[in-house]
Amino acid sequence: MKQVVVVFFLLTSFIVKSQTNIISSSDFNNIKINNITLGDLKKTLGKQAKIESLLGASNSYEDNGFYYYYKFNGLKIDFSTSGRKPYIESFDVLNSEASFTIKGITVTVGDPISKLGTIDFSTGRNGDKSILYAECDSCDVFINIDFDQTTKTITKINYFDMS
Repeated sequence: MKQVVVVFFLLTSFIVKSQTNIISSSDFNNIKINNITLGDLKKTLGKQAKIESLLGASNSYEDNGFYYYYKFNGLKIDFSTSGRKPYIESFDVLNSEASFTIKGITVTVGDPISKLGTIDFSTGRNGDKSILYAECDSCDVFINIDFDQTTKTITKINYFDMS
């Protein structure tokens, strides 16, 4: 019995619980990329003319039959077209040319994470911390904010829809 307890303790000590910053559905859909809400971007269904009317001309666009890939200055957006109507599968804020707003707070790559206020950190397998936002702890749609572990400045902002 002691061996079972010890094995259980060792296994649970290796598992790191993710700390997700829970936000409402309304707050999630009101996330902004370059001052355009996520809800408005979703409504475009990836149509090039509609996306570019919101974000300006893209630097590149590709339709490979399964995805629409867009690149803008400091921003990458991917729409999945497989299996159902097109939806945003991911976006990446890559540098300070693109902005990201959550709960009325605008940040970009290079900003200190302290701009986000009081937040919970998620610890990855390698021990690095990041910031997760979602509507629930186990949701398949979330925002991940990576930051430099030493300087505490934002290095990348990602959105994922893994549903």
